[in-house]
Amino acid sequence: MKGRISMAITPLFSVIMPIYNLEKYIDRAVKSILNQSYRQLQIIIIDDGSTDQTPQHLAHWAEVDSRVEVHRQENQGISAARNFGMTFVKGDFLTFLDGDDWVEHRYIEYMATAFRQYQPDMVICGYAIDPPHRSAATKEESGILTRKEAIGRILKLGGSVRGYTWNKGYLIDVIRTNNLQFDIHIGLMEDQLFNVQYANLCERFYFDTQPLYHYVQRSDSIIHGFDLQKVPDNFVANYRIFQELNRAKSKTVSSMTSQKKTAQQLARRKARRQRRRALQAANELTSKITDLDDRVRDI
Repeated sequence: MKGRISMAITPLFSVIMPIYNLEKYIDRAVKSILNQSYRQLQIIIIDDGSTDQTPQHLAHWAEVDSRVEVHRQENQGISAARNFGMTFVKGDFLTFLDGDDWVEHRYIEYMATAFRQYQPDMVICGYAIDPPHRSAATKEESGILTRKEAIGRILKLGGSVRGYTWNKGYLIDVIRTNNLQFDIHIGLMEDQLFNVQYANLCERFYFDTQPLYHYVQRSDSIIHGFDLQKVPDNFVANYRIFQELNRAKSKTVSSMTSQKKTAQQLARRKARRQRRRALQAANELTSKITDLDDRVRDI
């Protein structure tokens, strides 16, 4: 894959934060990303048409730190905000942060180090659920995952991987080369669908369950409330994910079939070469015997 970290440079890491009416929480989120031990950051904040005091808070942070850039759009939803944010990415690597959550000071450093050390296509960290400030992982784990293992954990309803975008680091080259975007037509599980699509393009994944991301569960959050209108989105998202998995499976089967045919063709060619060589050797031997017979008669 392209976009690997060079040992000689400190690559730019881009962070996208979609925001909508989060005046009570945005300062904590921005502070946590500005206080990262990894300093080479591009912080892209997309204000998705906020109507409270959020824009004033964002203007303050853009003035305080030049790494913060604020872009505003009319309210279109989180998927459109993320897609808009990706058009501004300048870094080699990308992660996401929700405006009501926050991260430990080693969050980006962990991802940058993992990209450099293990050369994966995706880096995943664990997360804590606030409140009650407990890790989502049931046990400590770390290591390399295959594509099948990674997708299994992305689709799993429990654990510290899940389908979220905010505890994952991506190669921007994979996203742009394959024109990946979040589906703006579904209001649920759009992040899980995106992750499955991304993972199907990759081979190597690194994860560690250490909870470096803090997922804040707010009582006033729309995400945590039941919305009957979004039930169809759930079915659509699951169907899209099913299609994606089948497409990847068909591609794999087709590739395996092609490889099998290629192997069979190579075996047939090898057999033909061996037969030609054997025939040639037999002809040469016959010729030598004939020549020897002639010499015997001359004697």
